[in-house]
Amino acid sequence: MKQLVVVLFLLFSFSSFSQGEAKTEIQWLSTEKAEELAKKYDSNMLVFFFRKGCPECKQMKAETLQNPEIIKLINENFFPVMLNGRTKDTIIYNGVAYYNQQTAEQGKNFRHDLYHELVVGGKHQYVYPYIVVINGEHQNVKYLPGFYPAIRLKRSLNQIIK
Repeated sequence: MKQLVVVLFLLFSFSSFSQGEAKTEIQWLSTEKAEELAKKYDSNMLVFFFRKGCPECKQMKAETLQNPEIIKLINENFFPVMLNGRTKDTIIYNGVAYYNQQTAEQGKNFRHDLYHELVVGGKHQYVYPYIVVINGEHQNVKYLPGFYPAIRLKRSLNQIIK
């Protein structure tokens, strides 16, 4: 009986503790879900493009996107999506199916068509990591190319929010 009481006490202690915790990671969504919510709530999507093997992408994921202030800022103000800019997956965005039609043999420009549409379509160059902020009307609001330390990303995102 004593053991049961101890187990129940520990169980309730941990569950009440975890309910009061702030989110410790960015709540990444699928492109479709983020698009739906951005439109419904007239808010912004934040699309983080990365590629495997990119040291700056790895650093940004490990440092900037793990910063508690950045996590809170993104979770409270954006519908975030993380996409591999070279994925072979088909992605539906704004009613259009985007593919990766390039082969790996095409070298460093091997990229997904959605990455091309959102980044290069906006007259920008291929670079990783890359953040594009998009409003509920599918208009690109802000382009953030390359590695951003937490303080710089916070400043840039706050300009969009205000």
